[in-house]
Amino acid sequence: MRFERNRGGRRQPELNMSSLPDLIFTVLFFFMIVTTMRSVPQKVGFQVPTGTELAKFKKQPSTLYLFIGRPVRPHGASSENNFVVQVDDKLVPLDGVASQVSRYMEELLPDEREELTVMMKIDENVPMGMVTSVKQQLRKAGALKVHYAAAKHRNIPTSQ
Repeated sequence: MRFERNRGGRRQPELNMSSLPDLIFTVLFFFMIVTTMRSVPQKVGFQVPTGTELAKFKKQPSTLYLFIGRPVRPHGASSENNFVVQVDDKLVPLDGVASQVSRYMEELLPDEREELTVMMKIDENVPMGMVTSVKQQLRKAGALKVHYAAAKHRNIPTSQ
């Protein structure tokens, strides 16, 4: 018995693309829901100083956060004894700031290393000598772009 081939031009069915946008949006929503933005846990309590001449800081991918203030105890109270330095998410001694920043910089790409910005959030009661020491440590590490966080000073109207 001979098998006959269909020579009548039978075509393969085409792929139905009508559900593709639904699939793309489903995948997009999935990634939006499961992705978490990295935030730095605060281990230092501080009260931000106020200023009058402030500029808005645009967050960049190569931003290192540095906090100086009193250590926060697990139950949330702040201790009164001394000030500590938090680099990104680690508490470090004052003389260890340069090494910690250097380790952070080693993880960056060369282009990001040049664009590294250190955002310092400092308690208003921290002695200026400690801030100067931290700046010296940053200079040793090669992190020369430094920004300071401050809250906008609100003019309090006086009653007359």
